[in-house]
Amino acid sequence: MKLVVTGGTGHLGRAACHAFARAGHEVVAASRSGRLPAPLFGEAAGEGIRALALDLSEDAAVDALAAELGPTVGLVHLAAWHPPSTAHTTAEDRRRLVDVNVLGTMRALDAARKAGASVVVYASSFEVYGEPREAPVSEAARTYPLSDYGATKLAGEHHAQAFTDEEGIRSVSLRMPAVYGPGETTSRALPNFLRRVAAGERPVIFGDGLDQRDQLHVRDAAAALAAALERGRGPYNVADGAPHSVAELARVAMKVAGLPGAPEPAPREKRRRDFHMSIERARAELAFAPAVPLEEGMAEELAWLKSEAP
Repeated sequence: MKLVVTGGTGHLGRAACHAFARAGHEVVAASRSGRLPAPLFGEAAGEGIRALALDLSEDAAVDALAAELGPTVGLVHLAAWHPPSTAHTTAEDRRRLVDVNVLGTMRALDAARKAGASVVVYASSFEVYGEPREAPVSEAARTYPLSDYGATKLAGEHHAQAFTDEEGIRSVSLRMPAVYGPGETTSRALPNFLRRVAAGERPVIFGDGLDQRDQLHVRDAAAALAAALERGRGPYNVADGAPHSVAELARVAMKVAGLPGAPEPAPREKRRRDFHMSIERARAELAFAPAVPLEEGMAEELAWLKSEAP
């Protein structure tokens, strides 16, 4: 099967393109740079993958993308922009979020509408839920994003559903937490802890560290995309299935680095906010089964960080 992946040179895009190519698919990696996705796990660079320069913030991208699509072609839409801080977006951040995440998604769907596509898989975010009223949160929970980023990802879901209703083409939205593993460049607790231990320093925990967060390794995220290409309809939560406290992430970072002692405590700066999603629907309908244990995945990311160090 031919697959077109937007955001093909991003963190998840790199893993997905190579995973799809290993499975025997013809892969087109679309990105603004037009470069081939660099391998993350020792794959042969570019084998089975063709690069396509595509900027979804431009209307001309519709025809360029449509030229690659057709009734037997799948579209995996990963292209998006994430601001440095989702809690405090600037006016320029908000304009870019709408242009890339909302209008860019509509352009991708217009291309799929124009040329046809066998299926559209859309990478959404746990941020569509905002502050959940239940734990674990299911797909039936209210969506009330508290960030502009979450609002734009939810808008993308809505446009994908409207596209399905209008065109009769199946679409699947996957609601994921921040994806970790080799290639991650986001600034958040897990990679920040790994960067500190890579430098021989103890991770810093603000408060008691009991705040819970979902995690998803990039290989499991790519597997979820592959499963959604085969089956399913509508939104699915995708994560590793277990809540992880910030303190646990810090301890595992020290363990995989072989550092003795305990994380460094510091006064809490933000109020506690827990977040944990149920993945039972994805298990049942997509046959999704996360396979990468947290310790193994964090060890992989630490090894990558050390290999990338100047």
